[in-house]
Amino acid sequence: MQPFDALTMRAVLHEAKPLLIGRKVDKVYQLGRDEVVLCMRSKAGMTNLLLSAQTAYGRICLIRYPSVVNPEKTKAGQTLNQSNFSLLMKRHLTGATLIAIEQPIGERTVDFIFSCIDEVGGTSIKVLTAEIMGRHSNLIFWDKSSERILTASHVVTREMSRQREVAAGLRFVRPPGQDKPGIFTVSQDIFMDKADQIIQLVQTEPSSPTVPPSYPPTTEQWLINSFTGLGRQLAEEVVACTGLESPIQAATKHDNFKDQLWKKIIALQSCEIFKPAMRLDLGRYTVLSWWDGIGSNPEWKSFPAANDLVDEYYRSVEAKEQFQQLRERLRSELKSETEKLESRITAASQHITAADDLDHLKRSGDLILANLNEIRTGQDALVCENLFGDNGGKLTIKLNPNLNASQNAQSFYRQYAKTRSRQAAASSACNEANKRLEALRQQTTAVEQAVDSEALRKLKDTVIGRKQSELPKIAQQKPNEKKKPKSKILSLTSSDGWTIYVGRNRHENDHLLGRLAQPNDLWLHILGQGGAHVLIRVPASKQEPPLNTIKEAAQVAARLSKASTGTKVRVVYTQCKYVKKVGKDKPGLVRYENEKTLEVDTATPMPKCMKTLFSN
Repeated sequence: MQPFDALTMRAVLHEAKPLLIGRKVDKVYQLGRDEVVLCMRSKAGMTNLLLSAQTAYGRICLIRYPSVVNPEKTKAGQTLNQSNFSLLMKRHLTGATLIAIEQPIGERTVDFIFSCIDEVGGTSIKVLTAEIMGRHSNLIFWDKSSERILTASHVVTREMSRQREVAAGLRFVRPPGQDKPGIFTVSQDIFMDKADQIIQLVQTEPSSPTVPPSYPPTTEQWLINSFTGLGRQLAEEVVACTGLESPIQAATKHDNFKDQLWKKIIALQSCEIFKPAMRLDLGRYTVLSWWDGIGSNPEWKSFPAANDLVDEYYRSVEAKEQFQQLRERLRSELKSETEKLESRITAASQHITAADDLDHLKRSGDLILANLNEIRTGQDALVCENLFGDNGGKLTIKLNPNLNASQNAQSFYRQYAKTRSRQAAASSACNEANKRLEALRQQTTAVEQAVDSEALRKLKDTVIGRKQSELPKIAQQKPNEKKKPKSKILSLTSSDGWTIYVGRNRHENDHLLGRLAQPNDLWLHILGQGGAHVLIRVPASKQEPPLNTIKEAAQVAARLSKASTGTKVRVVYTQCKYVKKVGKDKPGLVRYENEKTLEVDTATPMPKCMKTLFSN
């Protein structure tokens, strides 16, 4: 997959600026944790701008939707909780006018500058900065006059980065630059100096088959190491269209090495006409089409606009990766199930006795009964005529000397009955496993022949997550079993007069969030360990609890956890509307966001309200 680079961003914005500047924001949709869509309206109609700060699929482009996107649904149709980032974006940008779009030359960042109207009718300038830089991608919304960050899709703390913090309330600063000239701004003198340096280094350094050279092995790698703003794909395209060889030793031998490269770099810096195209195998794309024969090559697909290219390319790559991941998951499930069935068949086959061995047990009992008078006490073997053999002859039957003749016969009959029953059960198990194994083989063939994710999703329900039949509620309860009384949720009053609820087990924790909690209530829990859920009831006025009350509730959460041994621990807290249960079958297990942390020392004396709680 080819990452979104500065040149592609320039091509996208070159087409999008006339369609976006001067338009008002009609709606702000959140498609994912780090994906938003700005719906811009004007007299000509609606335009949708996608801003994605995903690590792998980060991009900016205009998109087309057949219908209005539902902000409460994700692409998979599952409910998506609106984050604080999208809520603040909606509050400030709904009705705002986009007045400018600025991209620093050669950078993968762009500023969308909006004229916003606040609650009292005043005008302010807000900036939405999109930084599409791989794992450092981010969407930062900040105020132009104060240069203070209002919100960001990714909060970057000092522990994450010592160079730059990103969080609400901090001053907005640009990402740190690199100590290299940019490919889109480099002058001819600087470029020629660097080219002379690499030519001299290649010519003067002796080549050795055992010692690697100190210079890059290819021309593309030399461009990447010497200049910023171009990735591997763009460097390969620039070198390929010059006609120079890729190995740096061969390329520097040409007299026109510097002139050919500089000619293309000048064209790169001044390019305003873009010809987007992508390979059908999704291996790469280009907005320049400098590769030879792209227009007539059936392996390439051309696009009328760079925005169409970016939208289709990254959607196709994302769909392809999801398809491959789902296929690998189905393969793993089918392989695991197949191995279990094969092991079951092997184990069951060991209990299937040959027909001759089974008949031998019954015939031995019959022959003992037929020769009762010849068997004496303590005899360990019986030699008699084989009455069931076609050729007659003598047959030796081993006896238990501790049993009499009749008991020895009954012993053989019991062995015969047990072996026959075991064999019938083993045969039935083998037949059933073989049928299931054949069905799995058919499903495996269907998975391998599937061509898209839709076909795999149809198979997913039969392969993954097979639900067991649920028993009726009446059958689950015994006739004489009495219903247990519902446990009462413990509560206490803080020193400031606020009500605090405490869950003592996972069922009470689940009841606390599912029944008692209100969206603006404050939820607390120890960080990274199991423990009680603690809830601070917030009145309808939405007044925030005092810090002392929060500290007392944090003490409760810390002491009712696995880390209540007189140590310093951290407790997270956030509003209940940002806390969601993971599943119905996992009571007490939640996920949360927009959290804050508080350090609690459990070795300090217990507050008075807590003593009341623990005395109950």
